[in-house]
Amino acid sequence: MTTNPALLGGTAGVSTAALAVAAHGAAGGSIPTNPAVALLTAVAVGVGIVGAGRPRTSPAALLAAGQLGTHLVLSSLSDGHLHLSPAMLAAHAVAVVGCALLIGIADRLYAACTSVVRRVRAWRPAITAATVLVPRIDTHNYIARSFPSCISRRGPPGARFAVS
Repeated sequence: MTTNPALLGGTAGVSTAALAVAAHGAAGGSIPTNPAVALLTAVAVGVGIVGAGRPRTSPAALLAAGQLGTHLVLSSLSDGHLHLSPAMLAAHAVAVVGCALLIGIADRLYAACTSVVRRVRAWRPAITAATVLVPRIDTHNYIARSFPSCISRRGPPGARFAVS
């Protein structure tokens, strides 16, 4: 279970796309083109939304689903790609396990840091803002006195709309 679902979703989404490209490059895959980058972004956003919406989901499960999705995207849009090579499967497995461990470490570090920040903020006395009184100036009398009587303050007539 994660302490912050947004942290899990965001980290899993970003690392899914980054590690998929790195794993494909390490296993001899091609550099993704613009359509592949757009679809990788869609898969990463989907993983991030699922991770943030279901905080009890294991980071390894999120990353494995993300790696499967990004592998399908990269294999469908790149030329000369071996779909089931052992090097590709190993690269994806290493990416999932390594990133799941890093997300778990980041979650524990986040929990430790936020608990320290909460304690430090609890010790700090509350600071209230000073009340500033702004004098109210009645502009109607000022404007009426500043114009001579020959200058009219009347504006254009309002438009009348007939309802038909």
